[in-house]
Amino acid sequence: MKSTEIRDGYLNFFHSKGLPIKPSSSLIPHSDPTLLFTSAGMVQFKANFLGIDDSLKNAASCQKCVRTTDIDSVGFTERHLTFFEMLGNFSFGDYFKKEAIDWAWEYLTKTLHIPADKLYVSIYKGGIAPRDEEAYNQWLKYVPAERIFELGEADNFWTMGPTGPCGPCTEIYYDFGDKGCKNPHCDITCDCGRFVEIWNIVFESYNRQEDGTFKPLPHNNIDTGMGLERLCMVMQKVNNIFETDLFTPIINQAKQDLHLKGETKEEISSLRIIADHVRSSSFLIAEGILPSNEGRGYILRRLIRRAARYARLMGADKPYLYTLAPKVKEIFNGLYPEIDKNMPHIQDVLKMEETTFLKTLVTGEEKLSALLADGADTLSGEEAFHLHETYGFPLELTKEIASAKGVKVDEAGYEKAKAAAQAKSRSYADEMTKDKAYMMQHVETHNPATVFTGYDTLTDDGTVLMLLNEKFELTDEVSGTGYAVFDKTPFYAESGGQVGDKGSVLSDGKEIARVEDVQKPISKVFLHKISGTLKKGQKVRLCVDAALRKRCMANHSAIHLVNAALRQVFGTGVHQSGSFVSPERFRFDYTLSRTPKAEELNRAWEIANRAVEAALPVNCQVRPLADAEKLGAVTLLGETYADPARFVLMGGSFEHPQDKYSLELCAGTHVKNTADVMTVLVLKESSVSAGVRRIEGVAGAAALDYLKNVNLQAETLAARLEVPSKDVFTRVNAIMDELKEVKKRYMQFRERTLAAGGVDEMSFTLKNGVNLVVRKADGAEPKELRNIADTIAQKYQKAVVLVSCDKDGKRAFVVKTVGKFEHIDAVTVAKQIAADLNGRAGGRADFAQGGGEAKRPWQELVAGLKDTL
Repeated sequence: MKSTEIRDGYLNFFHSKGLPIKPSSSLIPHSDPTLLFTSAGMVQFKANFLGIDDSLKNAASCQKCVRTTDIDSVGFTERHLTFFEMLGNFSFGDYFKKEAIDWAWEYLTKTLHIPADKLYVSIYKGGIAPRDEEAYNQWLKYVPAERIFELGEADNFWTMGPTGPCGPCTEIYYDFGDKGCKNPHCDITCDCGRFVEIWNIVFESYNRQEDGTFKPLPHNNIDTGMGLERLCMVMQKVNNIFETDLFTPIINQAKQDLHLKGETKEEISSLRIIADHVRSSSFLIAEGILPSNEGRGYILRRLIRRAARYARLMGADKPYLYTLAPKVKEIFNGLYPEIDKNMPHIQDVLKMEETTFLKTLVTGEEKLSALLADGADTLSGEEAFHLHETYGFPLELTKEIASAKGVKVDEAGYEKAKAAAQAKSRSYADEMTKDKAYMMQHVETHNPATVFTGYDTLTDDGTVLMLLNEKFELTDEVSGTGYAVFDKTPFYAESGGQVGDKGSVLSDGKEIARVEDVQKPISKVFLHKISGTLKKGQKVRLCVDAALRKRCMANHSAIHLVNAALRQVFGTGVHQSGSFVSPERFRFDYTLSRTPKAEELNRAWEIANRAVEAALPVNCQVRPLADAEKLGAVTLLGETYADPARFVLMGGSFEHPQDKYSLELCAGTHVKNTADVMTVLVLKESSVSAGVRRIEGVAGAAALDYLKNVNLQAETLAARLEVPSKDVFTRVNAIMDELKEVKKRYMQFRERTLAAGGVDEMSFTLKNGVNLVVRKADGAEPKELRNIADTIAQKYQKAVVLVSCDKDGKRAFVVKTVGKFEHIDAVTVAKQIAADLNGRAGGRADFAQGGGEAKRPWQELVAGLKDTL
């Protein structure tokens, strides 16, 4: 049975039981700031489980998921994955244990015809909560007692956190047959791989209190998860997930391209890593995530680089992963539109990141060689992990290369550095602590959705529904700094890159508080950061700072103008990768697989400003999300839009969208006419990372302020230079040329002076006829030492030249040899000196450099060196 049949069959089965089928949510959990990725099927239904959203009683879904805790295990086990699909069915106060167990058994044994004697189950044996008698008795209808295992909290009791909803769970295991396990009591608790969990049902029935006690929930919930990949193992009669049709198209293509048989342990592991990571990377890129050094982008970069490393080990000597991405599209054909739609973008990002990585890999090999050349007998764990993270070197490879040179690797230090990096990838969610996150969830749960009226008015009446003090604790009154929730507000909450509004809170016409910022931490409730005095239940007048809002509108509309212009110049493959809008400026990140030419960028700026001059009308409408494709609206990769959604149209009309200049889905605030943008000034265009570029600029009143400031500076500089303003540029260029020439002459004079000798230079003729020339050049910069050594060396036909300088307790030095020597080379001498300084050195036979501690007079060091040479 093919994976598509299994996926469709599961959803059809539960639809026949009266459950609505919900599409997969984004891999980015927009409504849960505590999660890096959507890691389970229940994530999109969290509001339903918590009672925030009561629009559903039950549902079924196939949810795309990413889990990143076991990246390094992928490829070396039969079941570890980073990207997977979770089949789920859920109840929010509707059906419970009986139906969940009955339907699971019916689906597995009647619909899929899995032999009943192949199935084993587990239940919660009791402990912190009572034994699950109801589940046990229900399973006895289908499974003999000897195939029902009772397990403890670690396996069969689910919790959302230290407090909150929780409950026992039951699991279904499939027996894959004897795998040669030597355990005489092999059962579902054995890790030999014979018994594999394929289904998990959580019976969410308790609410754990802060004191650890349990109270019944207002209604019971069901959270069911079943990995599609594992079910495919069963139905396709294979021994591991990588032999299912969810992976074989990628693996077979890689075998063919790389001329592999896939029979050795190394080949099998490499092919699995490549297949899993290409799948995961493709889905993450399709969601708008790009490789970076933090958060989600950090994980994506790790995935791509790990896969690229193993592809290289298998013989790929140039970017290769991107060629496998179409196989991902083939596997999920028609199931996930973002993969089909964004395949060119996915391939571009994969190719760019892999190209960058292969360059750093070569650099990494050189870096490792340099680290091993310093003579130390141990490579630090921090350095080994840096090689892994930055250059793609796995610990095993570093150990292998180091061992060949007689150097050990500090593996304990490596694990410590690795743990710190993992903590870095987990410390996401805008630095939000767990306690703060739970309070945000409380705010979301106990308040209705804030009604935003700010598109139509900048002042409105509101009622204080909830207050938090500056420590994020609930309070009935705030005097000073705190946070307020109102029933409705004209204040825009930060989203879509646009900052939150500022303004005033009035009572009886007098200002009683200032609004410093507005956030929307979860989804529907606006949280106003205030300074002043407010009371719960108080009725107030809310007034947005009109001047600041107007500036934001101009800068936000400027981004739409620039985005449309870039797409005209570079094509529709350009995607927004991030943005920032404030009253003072705008920032726009966009994807482009090459460095743009200056004339191309200038053309884009001209197109944007022509749209400003054209005074195009800007119309905003709330329309069905389906209209986006019909009207040709630009959407943000990975963004989840409300349905209906807000459309922002510049030029043309919704009746004649073909005449538009720009059409985007956007919840931000905008000008009524492009003329209100006044002008778009691009201050800087630069590269952010491979394939991502950044534009920084100003528009509207902020642009006028910038031009006024530039003009003032030009006038001030003109007065200082005693030239007309129009000649400032020419005069400054001339001064810079003069300064460059003076600096060049000074450096030449300085180096000649430092190399001239004197009391700080000693010269010795050694017993073997070699000249040892030692020059103390305190005051010189380390980078000048080589030039000084070169100048001194010109005086000799055969010599060893040592030049050093001390600064802040550190000593830097260079060693240069002139002529040919049988037993002396610059590297050997430099390492001898470095050892005496507790430092390091490296280089080549005729020139080396190093440094260390200036722990004793250099004359003593020279005396010791003279004796050994």
